[in-house]
Amino acid sequence: MTMEPPPPPASPPPPPPASGPRELRVGDAVMYGWNVYWKHLGSLVVIAIVIFAIEIGVSVVGGAIGGGAGIQALVQIVGALIGLLLTLGWMRVSIDITRGQRPEVADLFKAQGFGPFVLASILFYIGFVVGLILLVVPGIIFAVVYGFYGFVIAERGDGVGVGEALKRSAEITRGHRWQLIGLAIVLFLINVVGFLACGIGLLFTWGISILAWAYAYRTLSGETVERNSWS
Repeated sequence: MTMEPPPPPASPPPPPPASGPRELRVGDAVMYGWNVYWKHLGSLVVIAIVIFAIEIGVSVVGGAIGGGAGIQALVQIVGALIGLLLTLGWMRVSIDITRGQRPEVADLFKAQGFGPFVLASILFYIGFVVGLILLVVPGIIFAVVYGFYGFVIAERGDGVGVGEALKRSAEITRGHRWQLIGLAIVLFLINVVGFLACGIGLLFTWGISILAWAYAYRTLSGETVERNSWS
């Protein structure tokens, strides 16, 4: 009986693709925000109008309420909390869009991660103001390093702590801070144009900006940004 040689061993599977941050280009982030906003103008304008209407309503109610300094302070705190809730919601909506999901107005009011977001925002604001006092530049650096903390919390919800969110922002921005400064300057100029358009332009430019930042966050996190439209 003849002995046949054993079959050769199967080729090992190819190694998984290396994960890590992708290159961030300012132009790519801005164009992503621009294209996605105009491609899905109806849904995103409605969300922007809801946010603006609530913020204006809170401001009007706060101005109409009389009382002493204590009442006014309470009204300001409530208004600030509502503003933070809407900010977190807008970040959550923008992340959903980068995943190819359809945004809903109700997503603005989801409270997942709201507690950590409020605490992290207070720490961020204090650090930013202190940095501005120290000849401005440290404040700018601080904002760039820790500026993605909100997206981290919006993405992970209550499962992330304040310190972890700030630390994660510092990690993903390392080595890309000049690009982020450039992105901030470009988006600032875009919003100036929106403001000069009788203020109504901000309905569009703010949405474009938040989408550009969401693109930057997902890109620096090493994740793929969905460019196709939702069904």
